[in-house]
Amino acid sequence: MIQPAEHPRKDSNTKSVSKTLAILATFNESVPVQRTSDIAVKLQMNISTVSRHLNTMLDWGFLERDEATGFYSPGLGIVALAGVTLQNNDIFRHAFPELQRLSHQYNIHSHMSVPHMTDIVHLISNCCKSTVDLLIPMGHRHPMHCSAMGRVLLAYMPEAQAQDILQRSELQKYTAATKVDLREIKQELVITRQRGYCTIFNELNEGKGSLSAPVFDRNRAPVAAISVSTSVHSLSQPERERELARAVMMAASKISGKLGYFPK
Repeated sequence: MIQPAEHPRKDSNTKSVSKTLAILATFNESVPVQRTSDIAVKLQMNISTVSRHLNTMLDWGFLERDEATGFYSPGLGIVALAGVTLQNNDIFRHAFPELQRLSHQYNIHSHMSVPHMTDIVHLISNCCKSTVDLLIPMGHRHPMHCSAMGRVLLAYMPEAQAQDILQRSELQKYTAATKVDLREIKQELVITRQRGYCTIFNELNEGKGSLSAPVFDRNRAPVAAISVSTSVHSLSQPERERELARAVMMAASKISGKLGYFPK
């Protein structure tokens, strides 16, 4: 007896999952809440289709709905998944205690991020009493081209990969000091490789500076970056910069070692 083909059903299931993920991906830091109609317009999908997928994610706890306004927002199911992800992330596990030590020892804000497309995604942000204003939420993104952690990752990537990322980046100016000229950025990458760390001043926020070093895995690939942030006035002092550069590079080296990296 000939069995009916399963391909149409599989194709239908794949399309359904793709639509669900596409809807979920429309939520971000700048768009934390949305209505059904907002998503339908954004994705050019039928509003009844969007509503059906939203209700499914609502039932699973991946979304929450404000009954008074009808707005949807990411739910606690997403938070639970993020927790599982971080618990099983070796970079996070090894970096967290090192960044805590940096923050407490030098009274400074410390971060860890990983690359994602043309951005970096923050996974750790440790603050102390004097740096509460620099707290960055987990999952926050910064563009690679003008962030210290992004630039240090670009500097140690294969040149073709870094070039591709820069060409796909919007190269937006966030302040008057933000570097958006490709030749200038590439020169910064050369300097970063020469000294082993990257510094930026005023490029993401006026009056703020960051110093970052790369984290490598056993394959010698830059898989993350750690950094410290403080005022431009503090970081621009040569003695302070040297002190923090040694501390950050040492912490990055320890994390890399725990990931299986060893220098040539």
